Amino acid sequence: MNKEIKYIGFYDIPGSVYKRVAALPATNKMDYICRALYRAGFHVHLISPSWLDDAVHLVDTTKRITIDIQKGKKLTLVRSFITKYKLTRNLKIVYSLLWLFFWLVKNVQKGESILAYHSPWLALPILWAKKIKKFKLILEVEEVYKDVSSLHPYFDQLEYKIFDKADAFLFSTEMLAKRIKTKMPHIIIYGNYDVIETLAQPVDDGKIHLVYAGIIDLHKAGAFNAIESAVYLNDNYVMHIIGFGQVDKLEKRIAEINKISKCKVSYDGLKSGDEYIKFCQSCHIGLSTQKMDGVYLDSSFPSKILSYLGMGLNVVSCDVLCVSESRIGNLVSYYKEDNPEAIANAIMEVNVKDKNEGKKLLLELDHQFIEGLKKIIDHV
Repeated sequence: MNKEIKYIGFYDIPGSVYKRVAALPATNKMDYICRALYRAGFHVHLISPSWLDDAVHLVDTTKRITIDIQKGKKLTLVRSFITKYKLTRNLKIVYSLLWLFFWLVKNVQKGESILAYHSPWLALPILWAKKIKKFKLILEVEEVYKDVSSLHPYFDQLEYKIFDKADAFLFSTEMLAKRIKTKMPHIIIYGNYDVIETLAQPVDDGKIHLVYAGIIDLHKAGAFNAIESAVYLNDNYVMHIIGFGQVDKLEKRIAEINKISKCKVSYDGLKSGDEYIKFCQSCHIGLSTQKMDGVYLDSSFPSKILSYLGMGLNVVSCDVLCVSESRIGNLVSYYKEDNPEAIANAIMEVNVKDKNEGKKLLLELDHQFIEGLKKIIDHV
């Protein structure tokens, strides 16, 4: 019988009509780790204190809080409710966190290994339960939240306290492991190492097709940086943008760029599933062009780079240490200055005829991660 490992995090079933609070990138990575745990010989019990999103006025009336998602994977959700006011919303959050504490106290055994996705919100109930039940905590750390946006000085202190109390770690980058300076066992997991079946071939029209896939926003500016570089590219290139976000602003700027650029740019909508894979695989180069400033860049690995490599694309990225010093660092072409001309130069230096070793390395990293999980869970 497979040993069960409990995995705590803000998780919601993709496509659920009830819409609990959960970030899609975090959910996607948790799903990959669940698959890796299953292949490592464990059944996974996801524990989610994720409360209902008030933006969706649909009450979850189910009496079951534990759901079998698929073989070897089940999910326990906190009961939650819709709120209209700030006070009741805060009470809902407090209720969810207290529920997690009492659930752990009731259901976890002394010495049991528990995996938790790091979040400042979850630190207090996990620390309280760990003190009482003395379970072993494997903490999955994607970033130091204080670097991105400090919630409150109290939460900042909790963040470092849970780092001190963890018995082992999953880190998103080597840079993050160095930052936290722990002596506890740890393994690196950049993101999803899935290798995608070839569903389409690059367009054979004599052009080199570029794609930026992801969130379209002015904060990290990935899509906007990409389209600005088109001005410095010749008509051998065609650029595609797919994703969601500030589309109106993007399309307005694309129209302006297309009047002066030989490289034509298009916004091709939001793609998902096989349509997304086929669209990306019909291109030659994937672009990861977010702004280069921000402390978070040293710890947060850009998930789109792994996605591009898994689909067999060449990749152009800004030169950030968490990527360039990673195991996949030599598979990526970099630009060192955060400006459109530098991005264009990096694109033009890519030899798309080079054999892409991305899929081969991802398979190797996937295997090593599974073996690392076995060791860290068995010996923590």
